[in-house]
Amino acid sequence: MNPKRSSWSLEMGTVASIPIRVHVTFLVLLVWLAFGTEAPSPMREAGYVVLVFTCVLIHELSHALMAKRFGIQTKEITLYPFGGIASIMAQPTPKGELFISIVGPLSNLIIAAALYAWTDIGNISGQDISKLTLVDRLFITNIALAVFNLMPALPMDGGRVARAVLALLNVKNPTRIAARLSQALCLAMGIAALAFEQPMLLIIAFIIFFGAVQEYVRAEAKIVAVAFTVRDAMIPRARLETFTHGTTVSKALRTALTSLQPLYPVLHGDKVIGIIHRDDILEHAATQPDEYLGSITLQEVPSVDVESPLSTAFTMLEETGTPVLIVTENGEFIGLLVHDRLSDFLLLQGLRDKRSKDDDAEWSTPL
Repeated sequence: MNPKRSSWSLEMGTVASIPIRVHVTFLVLLVWLAFGTEAPSPMREAGYVVLVFTCVLIHELSHALMAKRFGIQTKEITLYPFGGIASIMAQPTPKGELFISIVGPLSNLIIAAALYAWTDIGNISGQDISKLTLVDRLFITNIALAVFNLMPALPMDGGRVARAVLALLNVKNPTRIAARLSQALCLAMGIAALAFEQPMLLIIAFIIFFGAVQEYVRAEAKIVAVAFTVRDAMIPRARLETFTHGTTVSKALRTALTSLQPLYPVLHGDKVIGIIHRDDILEHAATQPDEYLGSITLQEVPSVDVESPLSTAFTMLEETGTPVLIVTENGEFIGLLVHDRLSDFLLLQGLRDKRSKDDDAEWSTPL
């Protein structure tokens, strides 16, 4: 049982061994377009949306297949009402990021070029997009997708291209610069949205702004993590509630209801055979109270040595998508490194470092 469950998305199949998932809100959007709107042809609108998201899927698959060329696997592709996300499982080199990022918008331009022969270019200008032919609408949409994604703002493809170029030019802190550029661009978009009364543009600016903030925080966390080892941020075994593999759900429920601990190691002797989430215990208590914990745990949990650099562990958590790492010393289980706790630890250390630098600057200022 995976603590980071995609309970709101449905797997629709695989392409090139990559699971393709669709978020339920996308299905709700289709139903609404087909039956809940007053459009002249709701089914036509729903069909158009399906074709658009096929183009989005091609866009995300191009990212995934290019990442594979650089030895990076993709965990899954998920389609949302606002677009798609390809979850690649490693941070590429600057050259890799450049190629992986640019190929997505390029795929949309290729689709637009393929549609060009059947597009009535003269009829597009000045026309209401809803009154255009399906081919004309798809042509415009793919051009718009390419242009939008090439916007130089993280986490858009254009922002990643900008970061990759800065890194290839050996510019210091490329993510920080790219994030600041993104925030400035979003501020300009927000002002334009208010001036021209475009609420959708304002929403897009907010989404991109906070995406850039996340990229910035992640980059800063990696810098802070370099100064520490796993031992500094782990939760020692002595402070953890644990279960044996033969513990039943009903017995574990008593602990889950009184403990604030979100994750519990499940042991067979002194060996960790899995991790179970508190929510999974509560979920199974109603239907499978006599089930053994050993059969419903998250089995594949990576481990890390206690003396490993914290930056290495941080990268492992980010790339694998796991919420926790098992910490070992000489092969023996001695604690857990939890993603959420690590994020809090790095944030606190980053604030302390900033305060220390500010204090040093204050003392060194001449009177």
